[in-house]
Amino acid sequence: MNAPFDHNLQRQIELEIEMSGLGRDRYLSRVRKNIDKGRGYETDTGRCILQSAVGPVADGIAQFIEDTYNGRPGPRAVAAKLIKDMDHHVVSFLACRAVLAGMMRRRSGSLLTLAISVARAVETEARFEVFLRTDPDRFRWKLKELSDSGATEQHKATVLTYAMGKLGIPWDRWTHTDKLHLGIKLVELFCQQTGLTAIEQAYIGGDKEAPRDQYIVHLTERAMAWIDQSILGGELLFPAFMPTLVPPKDWTGLSGGAYFTKLGRPVPLVRRSRPGQLELLKRADLSLVLKGLNAIQRTPWEINGAILDVMVVLARSGESIAGLVPAEDKPMPARPAGVPEDADIKSLPVHLQREFQEWKWAARDVYSENLQLRQDRLKQQQLLGLAEKFRNEAAIYFPHNLDFRGRAYPLPDVLHPQGSDPVKALLRFAEGKPLGEDGERWLAIHGANTYGIDKVSFDERVKWVEENRFLIWAQAVDPFANLWWTEADKPWCFLAFCFEWLALDQQADAFISHLPIALDGSCNGLQHFSAMLLDSVGGAAVNLIPAKKPQDIYQVVADRVMAQLRLIASGNGADPERERWAHEWLAMGIDRKVTKRPVMVLPYGGTPRSCLKYVDEAVKAKVAAGYQHNLGDELKKAIGFLASLVWDSIGDVVIAARDAMGWLQKTARAVGKENRPVYWTTPSGFVGYQAYLNMTTRKLKTKIAGQMVQLRVNDDTDDIDVSKQATSISPNYVHSMDASAMILTVAALAVAGFKSFAMIHDSYGTHACDTTLLASTLRKVFVEMYKQDPLAALRAAIIDNNPSVDGIEPLPSKGDLNLDAVMASDFFFA
Repeated sequence: MNAPFDHNLQRQIELEIEMSGLGRDRYLSRVRKNIDKGRGYETDTGRCILQSAVGPVADGIAQFIEDTYNGRPGPRAVAAKLIKDMDHHVVSFLACRAVLAGMMRRRSGSLLTLAISVARAVETEARFEVFLRTDPDRFRWKLKELSDSGATEQHKATVLTYAMGKLGIPWDRWTHTDKLHLGIKLVELFCQQTGLTAIEQAYIGGDKEAPRDQYIVHLTERAMAWIDQSILGGELLFPAFMPTLVPPKDWTGLSGGAYFTKLGRPVPLVRRSRPGQLELLKRADLSLVLKGLNAIQRTPWEINGAILDVMVVLARSGESIAGLVPAEDKPMPARPAGVPEDADIKSLPVHLQREFQEWKWAARDVYSENLQLRQDRLKQQQLLGLAEKFRNEAAIYFPHNLDFRGRAYPLPDVLHPQGSDPVKALLRFAEGKPLGEDGERWLAIHGANTYGIDKVSFDERVKWVEENRFLIWAQAVDPFANLWWTEADKPWCFLAFCFEWLALDQQADAFISHLPIALDGSCNGLQHFSAMLLDSVGGAAVNLIPAKKPQDIYQVVADRVMAQLRLIASGNGADPERERWAHEWLAMGIDRKVTKRPVMVLPYGGTPRSCLKYVDEAVKAKVAAGYQHNLGDELKKAIGFLASLVWDSIGDVVIAARDAMGWLQKTARAVGKENRPVYWTTPSGFVGYQAYLNMTTRKLKTKIAGQMVQLRVNDDTDDIDVSKQATSISPNYVHSMDASAMILTVAALAVAGFKSFAMIHDSYGTHACDTTLLASTLRKVFVEMYKQDPLAALRAAIIDNNPSVDGIEPLPSKGDLNLDAVMASDFFFA
């Protein structure tokens, strides 16, 4: 092993120690020294959010315990009993860190989830205080041994817990309800004492359909300001998982891959897998899965400095340019004139009641939008902070693992190759390659795609780039003076292309390309369903069959809806109401914007109800953009009528997909009624597993902000949720198929020597010079997958695994699609 690798590996270990929070003991020691010297945390106020919070929250904990045990009215709080004998500053530290960790990661979240996280951290400390009091010598010796070995905090907890059990030191585990009471109280104290977070009912915080007994915790404006200052000072609280500085540890089994230290516990190969799935995976042949996954995570990346420079400048401007988050919140609507601050709606005159109610709804909507803006603003700052942190690294890597369907996801959750447009644009392959014979053509096609010129032939896309060559160069020369790039569908990825295209012109034959060239599936879920049942009609609509230009299934469905409307409108008074509505929708025009979402979600569990929701949103967007309809109070019913036509038209275009989904749902329901999960082996060798359990709901009484409230607490049972099994099987099964196609494609290309992969479920990317081979390989894998008839294999496996289940229906009939046609279809992935 050469010296540079040793150096980078050492740096990687240090980075993982930073990620795991190993510095907590040193930090707490420093805090205690400050307390002993009477300085508290003031010396670090404004520079370290955590230090600023520990003192005030500790004071709040002390006051809370004193009030509880002073004989004041009301029963003694469970929370006070659990922590009354603990060091208040230690409890405060653990609670503050858990709250901040949750908020920095998610910006807002369920109060109950956060409460359990906080209480779990405090219980761990309480357990080891018992160990220390019972056997201080052995505890200190064991802790020193672990610290000297470089063990992470979580690893220490695991070893010490095991040692307590072996020594027979008793610990009565806190009940789930007790932990909820404690956690909620500590979160509330954090909110009260710091002003960094706030507790709101969920329906106020954005989820208008949530029941009123649900609460969320979110960061306040003050917290956002502090975090902004922290980020500008280079002290961003980075996410738990970050990119690595060396190729991630290869996966060889069900745990232990990705990172080199245990980060508290080994990273699992499969996220949140159930025990039943793990047992099946232990017996499965995962060689191809691991080969593909390891190849993806060993791809060397680097920060695209040119994009980062532009993004930093525009982000600091505070303008919402190219999808960046604006610096200012939306202004709240003005309170109606004549309505006092403390007005009760029932006490207002009738003419003001409606106006007041509409104002409250509008204010709630703006509040929700601003909450989302603050969350997005924080995430954007985290993204820029991470990009700056890794800007000068020669190569960074993104560890991946799988979900329960076999889909590969990066472990880092802010900066990674599967991110949104600006996130992807910040990354490029660290290893560059010459363009070769046809790389320039693929680079041009990629540029047209990112701008939005993707509904025409490849030749027309290349021609568009050539015709706009000088305009493209101008964007790269001065992106601030030339903002044409911001009009692109994917502005940041298009700007990255502009930089690459200018460099090609400047360097000619010496040019080395670093840009990932992406090939995207055409409504990929429907591509899989059409191939399953050899549906030539649906297959043609999603580009499984060669055509001169890309087929747009959203427009195909829209055209069919328009034909149905014309037929209804010419009914000569047979149904005046429907004819009137048909004339209105014909006047408005049904385009792909109306049909896109209902079609897109169909393979992932779309229903008539979801279709109605998306059609309603599309129509109202047109109205908001200025379209004036003549439907008056009939608008709601007319939208329902239109949604039914859209749903029927989707069925006419993708009959086989509907049939396959129906068969999957009936089968999952039949198996679920026997209280059994559904599992299947995918073409890659992965075992997909679906077992949704019924939840029991109970009420928990607790105080929030001094008022007694009831919260709903959900707990798993041992019984299968039959309805959830039926509605979820279609998206889960098709996701397992697209996961297999991607993994098998990567595995095949890795054997061919490929080292750079930008893979997202239905979007495959590699170097421009290698794109032709990528295109042919992904088609070959797809065709071979469906020639094996995985749906028939699924049915056979379900029958074998569930001999007691009666009534597994035959598969739907197949069509006449020639799978080999996919090999010649340019626009299958394009």
